[in-house]
Amino acid sequence: MALPGWKKILVVDLGFLGDTVHSVPALRALASTGAQVDVMTTAVGAEVLAMVAEVRRTWVTPLRKPSPPWWQGLAQLAALRGEKYDAALSWTGSDRNLYGVGWSGARDRIARITGKNSWPARWRLTRAIEDKDRSLPVFQQRLAFLRELGWSGTDPGWGFQIPDPAGGDLGGPAKKPYLHLSVNAASTPLNEWPLDDWAETLRQIWKQAPQLEILATGAGSEREAARLADLAALTGDARLKIFAERCPVARLAFLLKNSGLHLGLDSGVLHLAAALGKPTVSLFRESPGLPGWAPRGNQHHVLRHDCPCIQTGRNSCDGSRALCLSKILPGDVVRAVLAALPATGKG
Repeated sequence: MALPGWKKILVVDLGFLGDTVHSVPALRALASTGAQVDVMTTAVGAEVLAMVAEVRRTWVTPLRKPSPPWWQGLAQLAALRGEKYDAALSWTGSDRNLYGVGWSGARDRIARITGKNSWPARWRLTRAIEDKDRSLPVFQQRLAFLRELGWSGTDPGWGFQIPDPAGGDLGGPAKKPYLHLSVNAASTPLNEWPLDDWAETLRQIWKQAPQLEILATGAGSEREAARLADLAALTGDARLKIFAERCPVARLAFLLKNSGLHLGLDSGVLHLAAALGKPTVSLFRESPGLPGWAPRGNQHHVLRHDCPCIQTGRNSCDGSRALCLSKILPGDVVRAVLAALPATGKG
């Protein structure tokens, strides 16, 4: 069985950095059938997809809190319907994505159903794909969605085309391999580890790898910039290089590609690093979705801790400090980093 003979496909994928990264293999799989693939996405998603040659066009949709008024999207909706897509697909089962598929004007309107979707969001679909095995890595879940539709190809991977900046505008530390560090989580502060623990971890790493430079980047928000500044003050070490301004995705990809290791949290940066084939060390709260999002393989070290807030549905943390993550010890992180760091980074 093969996919229908679609020539123009719209994928509605209104996610952020990590979500879009995990969609790339499925997008490339669709393009491998000879179809034109366009994607309705967010601004950061469009930055990711600018590095994917198989995506012809991105339709950028504002996604923020609070959400913009519905009528602000009417002009884009009219333009989408004018494209007369053969199919509109969504492998992410949120109501927002289902509405995008249902009102796209495409002949075939197919989306993943999670069991939590509202009836109005499902109303205009021509076919629903029931939620499948969430224990698979997320990118494999999206390929499995295509197999439900008849695709029988092999995983094409990510195939990012990362611009090589001229003049070192996107460059990192001169010494390689450096360690890339991400101490912020845009999704929720409860995915973040205490800054005191980060500082102690860096001090212990430098005792074993005194020449190692560490580059820390962020998304440019006031809160994230403040955390990076506080980390620099806590360490007081020139081997820590801080990029506090927002790091465009192409720049971030370049820095990750040239690093020896990524160290960070459950965030989009981690998923981009893993997609680029870099070794990673990451810290996670235990959750039902963790098997899908945690990187797998010998070069990935995942440190996790039980989270009562997720298990009970009640937030027992004080302010924005994740009590569960704070129980992961710096020594555990240091051992994982030294085990994963290339030998040339320990000199």
